[in-house]
Amino acid sequence: MKTLYLTDMDGTLLKNDGTVSKKSREIINSLASSGMLFSVATARSIISAKRLLDGVNITAPAVLQSGVVIYDFQKGKTLKCFGIDENCFYKAADVFKRHGKSPFVSFFNRKTENYEITFTDLKLKEHVNFYETRRKDIGSNIHKTDKYRIPKDFTPVFISLCDCREDLEAIKNELETIDGVGCSFYKDTYTSLWFLEVFSSIASKANGLSIAKELVGADKTVVFGDNLNDMSMFAAADYTCAVKNAVDELKNAADIVIKSNEDDAVAKYLAENFVI
Repeated sequence: MKTLYLTDMDGTLLKNDGTVSKKSREIINSLASSGMLFSVATARSIISAKRLLDGVNITAPAVLQSGVVIYDFQKGKTLKCFGIDENCFYKAADVFKRHGKSPFVSFFNRKTENYEITFTDLKLKEHVNFYETRRKDIGSNIHKTDKYRIPKDFTPVFISLCDCREDLEAIKNELETIDGVGCSFYKDTYTSLWFLEVFSSIASKANGLSIAKELVGADKTVVFGDNLNDMSMFAAADYTCAVKNAVDELKNAADIVIKSNEDDAVAKYLAENFVI
């Protein structure tokens, strides 16, 4: 039986400092060299995921930006990308604007496979940190704009904002009335703030899981997670593992609760359960 293993990154594969430990890297790479199909399913983009997974052997398609992008790290190629309808995009952008918020918006060029990120303001220190980190990776491809517009030859794919829960919840409630868009709403792993993400209603970690499973011809899927945005993936997987530090809702939905992200839980589970 061919099994695909997919893990969330923040709070699951990554330690609390946002890194993959040396021990986890060594275990995963050893198993991958023996034929294990392993990848990630994360809200992170190609840009940040690639940087944090440097040195980890990703042997199956990755599910990125909550299922918006299916990416082959070995070939450096986007396999699938689900864009937001233009009309839906401008409706969503208007909701954020009316609430005085400036989300980060990701765009994808299907011809060049380039990504661009825009924003209208940096209101919190977390927003500044996000900008500075991404600017080191992609330079001017992340930049400020006077208003949200779709650049020529690009498609909007992902709208994301980290802010206080109360403000974002009000925005989420309005966004959910727009046909054609989906939302993911969950607490940030590293701060007291929450994340609100907006994308095509076609995209989800569950849909990404199904696509990745089909692409590698797997018979079974085993997934790992810690937060509310992993719920759809848990519902679609054959076997589910929540880390000890996961939110209660996810632990209650899991087939098994394993050790915490600080204890190399994902890698240790794989070492104990992967069979060639």
